[in-house]
Amino acid sequence: MVKQNKHKEVNMNTDRKRWNGFAASIPGFGHIRSEIPCQDASRVIQSPREGLIVCDGRGSASLSHFGAKGAVRAFAAQCSILEPLLAMILDSDEEKAEQWDKFCQIMYRTLVQVKLDLAEEHHTQEKEFDFTVAFALTGKHHIGCFQVGDGAIVLRQNEECVTAFEPDKGDFANQTHFLRQNGEQTGKYHAALFDSTVNSGIAVTSDGPQFKMFHLAEMKPGEVFAHLFDDLLSGDLERSDILTYLTRNDWNLDPRGSDDRSLALLVPPERPAANVIQTETAEPATAEETVKTPPEPQETGPAFEQKPETAEPSAAAESEQPARIEPPAVPAKENRSQMKRNRPVFHHRKKKRILHSACYSFLTALLMAGGCLYYQQTCYCRMLEKETARLFQQKTEYRKTVCLPQDRIARVNQKKEGEAHEELH
Repeated sequence: MVKQNKHKEVNMNTDRKRWNGFAASIPGFGHIRSEIPCQDASRVIQSPREGLIVCDGRGSASLSHFGAKGAVRAFAAQCSILEPLLAMILDSDEEKAEQWDKFCQIMYRTLVQVKLDLAEEHHTQEKEFDFTVAFALTGKHHIGCFQVGDGAIVLRQNEECVTAFEPDKGDFANQTHFLRQNGEQTGKYHAALFDSTVNSGIAVTSDGPQFKMFHLAEMKPGEVFAHLFDDLLSGDLERSDILTYLTRNDWNLDPRGSDDRSLALLVPPERPAANVIQTETAEPATAEETVKTPPEPQETGPAFEQKPETAEPSAAAESEQPARIEPPAVPAKENRSQMKRNRPVFHHRKKKRILHSACYSFLTALLMAGGCLYYQQTCYCRMLEKETARLFQQKTEYRKTVCLPQDRIARVNQKKEGEAHEELH
């Protein structure tokens, strides 16, 4: 019986809803001008559990892009191998910080070994493959985060976006920490567990896009993360939208936009239950609710546990409800649709389609105008050729009919005059 129950639990875990996300890495304008390959690498894994990782190669290392890509592959493979350990840590309702720290040490050594293998393969130093790394793994009760370097991990906990760790910045610009041998023993990394039951979005970025996506003084996430999470939860965001956002022209207006940019996003299949209950139970206040009534000695409890058909809500519950939830001015569905309309243009699929159709119409009109101009020029050239041929033919006929007979008459007259002159002599 025990074995059958275990098998049933495993089947239930495999049938759970999956998190959804995308990742994208693009080269910066400075790297494009210098013909340097993209030194960032990112990925969202879906099996055996969801996670996301971003690696940023060291700019002064000529082969750091090999290290970043190798680290992403090794991360996915190691997560698959250590899935039983991850299930014990992240799916348990108890916080197991020590076990997570041990997993992070194993992953640290794994990523360092990637650099050592590449150095042996290319016959060069290990530092030529330096990279920073930041990743997060999801679980039923916990989210595990790990970071080395100047990347950033953003978590939306209780509808508030927070940064998991402070980026490792050096004393000078573009200075940070990288993975080194035996670095896990000295604790040169950040690792922590977060509650996944109140999470509604995870994002990992490299240092490239941070100057536009964060308030750098406090390293506070900007509003763009909330828009990205909401659109990804509603299914309105695709990977092409992330690429469009990372390749906008305004990145090039700032000198800091010359670096590579990476962004990875992951959201749960649905919002946490507490947030759903709050948004569904919040209703606009009516005239009857605003009338003050004297308090009655009744037991207080959650508003959603009382049945309005059998008993009216107590005055204490009505007095506590505004303190916890402020009733919106419009219903929840209309409020969400209004917020969605106020989002930036690149989040609107409909406006995108309109813009694409307008561009297509403009290009079509431009091609038609060019075709008409080419046709006119071709017709004009043909007319010139015909007129030239006609004039040439006319000139030839004139010479045959007019010029040649006159020449013959002149020669005959000269011959006659010569003969007459000879007879006289």
